[in-house]
Amino acid sequence: MAAEKDSLELDERVGSTETNGLMKDASSIDEAIEDSTSSSSQAFQSLLRMVGDNGPWQWRIFAITSYCGVFTAFHNLAAAFLAATPEHWCKVPGLQNLSTTYDLRNISIPWVDGGDQGQYSSCSYYDRDWPELVASGVLEGETLPQLPTNITTKNCDHWIYDHSIYKTTVVEEWDLVCGSKYLMSLVQSTFMAGVLVGALILSELSDKYGRRTISLVSAVGLLVASVSITFTTHYVVFLILRFLVAAFGSGLFLPNFVILMEVVGPDGRTVMGMLYQVFFAVGFMVLPLIAYFVRQWRNLQLCISVPSALLLLYYWILPESPRWLMMKGRHQKGIDILKKAAKVNGKSLPPQEEIDAIVANIEKERINSGHTEENVWRRFFRFFKSIITLLRTPNMRRRCLIIFFAWFVVSMVYYGLTFSGGNINASAYILVFLSGVVEIPSYILVAWTLKRYGRRLNLCVLFVICGASCLLILAVPKELVWLNVTLASLGKFFDSAAFGVAYIYSAELVPTGVRNVAVGTSSVCARIGSALAPFIVDLLGELHYAVPSTVFGLLSIAAGLLTLLLPETSKTRLPETVEEVEAMPR
Repeated sequence: MAAEKDSLELDERVGSTETNGLMKDASSIDEAIEDSTSSSSQAFQSLLRMVGDNGPWQWRIFAITSYCGVFTAFHNLAAAFLAATPEHWCKVPGLQNLSTTYDLRNISIPWVDGGDQGQYSSCSYYDRDWPELVASGVLEGETLPQLPTNITTKNCDHWIYDHSIYKTTVVEEWDLVCGSKYLMSLVQSTFMAGVLVGALILSELSDKYGRRTISLVSAVGLLVASVSITFTTHYVVFLILRFLVAAFGSGLFLPNFVILMEVVGPDGRTVMGMLYQVFFAVGFMVLPLIAYFVRQWRNLQLCISVPSALLLLYYWILPESPRWLMMKGRHQKGIDILKKAAKVNGKSLPPQEEIDAIVANIEKERINSGHTEENVWRRFFRFFKSIITLLRTPNMRRRCLIIFFAWFVVSMVYYGLTFSGGNINASAYILVFLSGVVEIPSYILVAWTLKRYGRRLNLCVLFVICGASCLLILAVPKELVWLNVTLASLGKFFDSAAFGVAYIYSAELVPTGVRNVAVGTSSVCARIGSALAPFIVDLLGELHYAVPSTVFGLLSIAAGLLTLLLPETSKTRLPETVEEVEAMPR
């Protein structure tokens, strides 16, 4: 569900993206398609049924469109390794060339409280006249000299990094530690901003220029930008290129999903929509395996970038959406694709007169809609007018604010738990791998529980269990690493499931006229949450290892309890107007 984990409207396209990361786009776009009931849409759907809407050809398109999720997942969580913070301490001036057998940190670096265990300070050293001490010879030999420790300390200008786990990282290359630690958090936050911008802009362009065109452009952009990161020597350029990778990732993952959903019938849409997310989870699992064997950040970046050259195969194997082609008046090209689909599915197209009637129906609506096409400013005005509609009346306001908060929390926790390995002394390799492993069964859980228990109870229970798992970390000593990893993975499991429910629920709570805007705004809230997650993990984690998980736990429980104020929607008709919503009890 992470694949990112950004939702876009399918027809009016106001939404945004990641994702979880990503990747939680599937359900939201699926809902948008379900709500698209115009006559032209019905006409195309009837034509699609004739050639087969859930056959071998659809599964072939599924395989073609969905494997991009592996590569987008690589970059979504690459910061866990590229921007990992190794153990570090001050590089004390004058001590670099000193010949001695004892650990110089014992006389130069203060010992600070690190919770249950102490540790060397990462950001300060004793303010002594080190050149004079070196010249006197008292620091040489095998015996540790007795030097006073009740003296002032000085902040580091340069650092020494431990290379036992990571050979190089961007943190070491640009010294993103101590006073500059927030710059390390920006590595993931700016990436999430790119996910959002890419979803908004490139998905909008896919409506205008075609899903396949934008996918091809994004595939090239992703390959070029990601490989270029390997050779950058400037931190700001690194951030810009990562931003572009994220944007092109959205421009690839989302239009591909739209192509898939536009050629699949209602029966296969749910299954393929959920399975589409599995490739993102596979990417999560493969990434730490690559990172384990490639410990230098530039080499790792190259290793996760070069395989995306496989995406260039889309030029030959990725078809354009026949629905989009026909809606744009390119009927013959759309029919040609459907002929191939019919052949693979063992079906045949209807007689030519039936095809002509369907095409005429689609063309008539296309021409009529062309006369009322809105310019950019009018569309923005309509968007903000819809936002006001979401919040103007009591029931709508309560529903939207609660679901916006739920999206904010679920995305924050999703990425926060994935990046929290350093706080609980857990291996980033294991934690990221497990974050991918737990997603797959979480999809199965959602598919089963939604049918039995509905939306509201599901979302409440999932949030509360996720929150409880996070809060329990506070009661577990930091040394019990595997227990903390288990709790974090359990929290991620239920949070991933909650993400899937939130996608569906948010589309069902609001009327048709503002449904796309509501889902899109929800996704914006999710991106804000995922952008804040690194700062919570990195900065609050310095106070105490369990502070970030406690924040995630409290917010999850709050979101879960607030969902009890929402109505159940699983067996009700979707509202069409704001008046219908306001006439309901809640």
